[in-house]
Amino acid sequence: MKNLHKKIKPQFNERADSALKWTKFKGHDVHIVEAGNPSSIDLLAKAYKDVYEPAFPIAEERETMSSLLSGLDGTDSGLGNIVIAIISDNINTTDPAIKGIVVGYYYHKEDVGLLAYTATAPEYRNQGLGHIQVEILGQAFLRMAKKNGGKLGGYFLECNDPLKVKPEEDSFDPATRIKIFQKWGAKIMPIDYVQPPLEAGAKKCTSLKLLAYPHPETGKYPTLEAIKGFVRGIYTALIRYSGIFLQADPDYVRMMQQIDALAATRKPPAHKPPTP
Repeated sequence: MKNLHKKIKPQFNERADSALKWTKFKGHDVHIVEAGNPSSIDLLAKAYKDVYEPAFPIAEERETMSSLLSGLDGTDSGLGNIVIAIISDNINTTDPAIKGIVVGYYYHKEDVGLLAYTATAPEYRNQGLGHIQVEILGQAFLRMAKKNGGKLGGYFLECNDPLKVKPEEDSFDPATRIKIFQKWGAKIMPIDYVQPPLEAGAKKCTSLKLLAYPHPETGKYPTLEAIKGFVRGIYTALIRYSGIFLQADPDYVRMMQQIDALAATRKPPAHKPPTP
């Protein structure tokens, strides 16, 4: 995803401690980037240059550093927050070894999160860091949800549909990618998903599958209502690029109707009194 929060006005937390805070997760140093913390922003700049930018060499396929910074604190924007976790060795030194970076969006009004980017340094690939990044972001989403009085209704991701995108059209075989995500616990959501335009002049993307990871605390998958919340959250965030009102967007309306139809079929049958 790209430029989801491009126009969010920075709302930096000036009370943030300038010390770099990190924790250990499965033997790795992990830091959640903090808005307004100079040490944290310096680490993000290094991770962006060393790992994120090389992983997404096409500018149109990545966020700019400024857009990441402006989306770090969007609690009063009505859209949400960018959440960034950095995985490293020797993280609190002058030259930390950046292993990976994961970027997600948390829609606080809908209480759902979206995994947007994962990038791993070449020398640390094939060591299980991809799955670890997924787990770390899930924990970060949960922490932000609780901070905002929520519970995290769902943890979603988008992936190219192997029936619509050929292996040679993607950087990684979509079918293999989905199998890896499923191995990590992801499930395909039961809707015909359409991604809204990500920037001005862009088109919707109709070649994606919507998946979800289990809740990092309960292990449960999103309810149909939480899926509706995600669709509503991402379309609300990007409505400025579609040029029409949300309720007039045919794909938005169709997905909501599809979810409602699924909910109706899952309702238990009404109790009928025995025939006399």
